[in-house]
Amino acid sequence: MKNKRIMILIAILAIVTVLASACSALTTLTGTEGIAGTGSSDGGNGATAVTAEEIAAASEEVAKTLSSAAASDYLAEERIAVSTEQTADTVAEEGAVTIDLSTLTKDNAPAGASFKDDVLTINEAGTYVLSGTLNGAVEVAKGVEGTVRIVLSGATVKTTDSQAVAAIVFKQSDSLRILTVADGTVNEVSDSVGDNATEGDGAAIQAKKCSLTINGGGTLKVTAIGEEAGGIKVKDTLTILDATINVTAVKNGVKADNTIILKNANLTVTAGNDGIKTDVEPDTEEEALAYAADKTAGYIYIENSTITVTAVDDGIAANNCLYIANGEDDTITVTTNGGAPTTVTARSSDAADGKAIKVGGIVLEDEEGNETDYPATYDENYSLVITGGKFVLDSNDDAIHSKGNVLISGGTFEIASGDDGIHAEYLTKITGGTISVTKSYEGIEGAAVEITGGTINVTAVDDGVNAANADLTNYTYYIVISGGSLTVNCSGDGVDSNGKLLISGGTVYVFGPVNGGNSALDSETGTTISGGTVVTTCREAMDLVGATQYMVVANVSVAAGTTVSLRSPSGTEVVSFVAPKACANVLISTSEMTAGSYTLTYGTATATLTATTGTSTGRGGMGGMGGMGGMGVRPNGGRASGAEEGEQTLPDLPEGDFAPDGDGQMPPELPNGDFDPNGTTPPEMPNGDFDPNGTTPPEMPNGDLGGEGQLPRQTWGGGMPRAGRGRQIPSLPQTEAE
Repeated sequence: MKNKRIMILIAILAIVTVLASACSALTTLTGTEGIAGTGSSDGGNGATAVTAEEIAAASEEVAKTLSSAAASDYLAEERIAVSTEQTADTVAEEGAVTIDLSTLTKDNAPAGASFKDDVLTINEAGTYVLSGTLNGAVEVAKGVEGTVRIVLSGATVKTTDSQAVAAIVFKQSDSLRILTVADGTVNEVSDSVGDNATEGDGAAIQAKKCSLTINGGGTLKVTAIGEEAGGIKVKDTLTILDATINVTAVKNGVKADNTIILKNANLTVTAGNDGIKTDVEPDTEEEALAYAADKTAGYIYIENSTITVTAVDDGIAANNCLYIANGEDDTITVTTNGGAPTTVTARSSDAADGKAIKVGGIVLEDEEGNETDYPATYDENYSLVITGGKFVLDSNDDAIHSKGNVLISGGTFEIASGDDGIHAEYLTKITGGTISVTKSYEGIEGAAVEITGGTINVTAVDDGVNAANADLTNYTYYIVISGGSLTVNCSGDGVDSNGKLLISGGTVYVFGPVNGGNSALDSETGTTISGGTVVTTCREAMDLVGATQYMVVANVSVAAGTTVSLRSPSGTEVVSFVAPKACANVLISTSEMTAGSYTLTYGTATATLTATTGTSTGRGGMGGMGGMGGMGVRPNGGRASGAEEGEQTLPDLPEGDFAPDGDGQMPPELPNGDFDPNGTTPPEMPNGDFDPNGTTPPEMPNGDLGGEGQLPRQTWGGGMPRAGRGRQIPSLPQTEAE
């Protein structure tokens, strides 16, 4: 037994010596040191180091990379201006014709109108005030010149089952058509089961080949029950001012082929297809190109309106542009396709359907059903702009989505998404607002992402913030964070750019992945920190990070719920946070940090870190390495500061002995910190060593012993495989076994 214990001590000392030598080969140190030197490395993940020239030019690059897209180009004030005539809602207008629908017959129809087969037809311009109930329909004849205003003042219009028509229909005209809902009144309009797209108009209220304004301070209930019927369907421009409208439709709730304008409206929509949409449908490539060049083709403008949409497909969907300029008390609530799934996965993301707020572009469909996209000039304009309001979005697919550029400059957002929280095919830019993505596959995505302001919290199954678009060629992917506050909790990469990642200001917290193969900060062509506060955690050391301001990096084992704090050389607290999940790598960089030794405290453990600038060495370090993680071994073989203070020590050897696991790897750590996987003592080898097979294994090329009489699998640098994770530790020193 005495010989066995002696051999155990020799084995443990040999392991410590190997690890100490390995640590000395690293430039990112184990739980005790920050970044040593400014050399570069490939980071073990194919990344390219940030050069000194790139680091020096970081601030200039941020300035020149920021987009020049103009939100004002899409306001189109000339298209959203409304006339006094559109806003008027008086029923006492001089010359107004009053009609009681309950007593209407062909014999008592007023001048300028006629009544036949349960259809009231208006043939002349003027104002017509309707009250009572009509089991039939109301129509404005084709080609009537001059303004026609229909005022609903306590009216109910429902088509019969034999009528394949809309309940209220405005036929072709270039003149103004207005439907006013009188103050203080409740009105109902409904089609029948016989109203469908093949036989009739396919809507409860329709403006055929003309525009329509709905206004007034009353309430309008619209029900579309026909097989293919929508609620409100307008060929050109639909304007809704002030009125309260509740729409329930088998198909689309509210649709205009060209433009929808909502001002001071209160709109509730329940739809079997899309909730509120524009629907530009070109017939030829020439038309598609013309629509794509027209900023107001397929345009939705929303101002100071409260909207609630429950839709099977998309919630609010425009072709070319969607502009929302709500006040802080105006709320838009959208639920699509049952909302985000309880658990978001890659599979559910791929199958997701139903976006909450969307700009879909101009699409040309040929006779075979093949679709071709014709995007607008997205490098010059934003296609989806939100400047304010409250948003509660629960979507099966993306919550906010555009085939062009997205700009969010204000508003409060609560987002649960089965796919992306915010997505742009080109640029996503956030300059203000409070955004909370509580559930998503990826949080914020664009081919480019700029964050210059706002308070953003993202929870994501995959990447938190991502700059990528596989469909684009010759595009400069980048992420720029120059202001605001961003907090990411993700299972994939925290902030991931297919090009550069530049952080020059603001506050960035990334609680990154607990799985291998992902990083808190990741970029293809370089990550640079030149300003702001950056705090990241993840399971493994990150890809290369270059910094013009000081930073510290530590590979330490931190349990979920642990308070982590960093203090300056003078003892001042620099950063403090609670780790929401376990991690083995911590990076901290702030604009206030200077050169010197910083103290990282995590729970009851501490580590001394050296702040440096330059380029980190990427992946590496020994933190969280099975049973040996957190031991605090210095490169020179001494103990870390934590061990010196009695907070991090080697475990005491048990009465049971250390046994190799037979494959050249360290066995898993037992709950009490022992290294004996089976609690037994292996048989003694003829030479006094311990071999589970009872034989002496052959020498390895460098003099080490293979655990099963075979050479262990080769790893990078010729070192040992890392136990239990499929990763490696650095090469063993070239010493012979005693």
